[in-house]
Amino acid sequence: MKITARLLPLLALPALLAACGTASTGEGTVKFNDLKTEYKDAAGNYVACDNVTKQDSSTTKITTVAVYYTATGTISSVNIGLKGSTTSTYDNNYTATVQGSNLQSIGGNDFKTVFTADASSALLPQAIVVNPNPNVFIKNVTTSNKVGSFYAKLTVNTPNGTASTTSTSALLPAISVYQNCTVTGTTATQL
Repeated sequence: MKITARLLPLLALPALLAACGTASTGEGTVKFNDLKTEYKDAAGNYVACDNVTKQDSSTTKITTVAVYYTATGTISSVNIGLKGSTTSTYDNNYTATVQGSNLQSIGGNDFKTVFTADASSALLPQAIVVNPNPNVFIKNVTTSNKVGSFYAKLTVNTPNGTASTTSTSALLPAISVYQNCTVTGTTATQL
């Protein structure tokens, strides 16, 4: 089959969409808008922590993460996976699926999925639990011992297909993970 100049833009559309953080199956589309955690470092960057010392001196190994996205069309479900920036595979412990009927709307076709990543038995993220306390406030932290970073992958599932995109293709920075963080203050901004 001879490809004409008029068909080339259509063939490039999926690559162009993926390059701007958007994926489409034709029936449904998902666009990556933001990736945040409950912790920010002194430079204002969102970070994740394996060990957190709170202001009351108690400790936790949990980081709350939020993925913000736009979804349109007939969405059966959305899969969210966190991937280490230095590895080439996803671990099943780092993934969650939200059914289309359970997407948490923040207005119009914009949604967020909030979950906890637990570093209890390994470096964060170890396990994902979807829909924890939605009233999590952003905390300022000091950090030490960077151990890596992660980014997120969104997959939209429709009745007749799937399509994926990543936070890095949406030009969002990877989230740095630190071995130790100390909370220095809590902001009035919710995740």
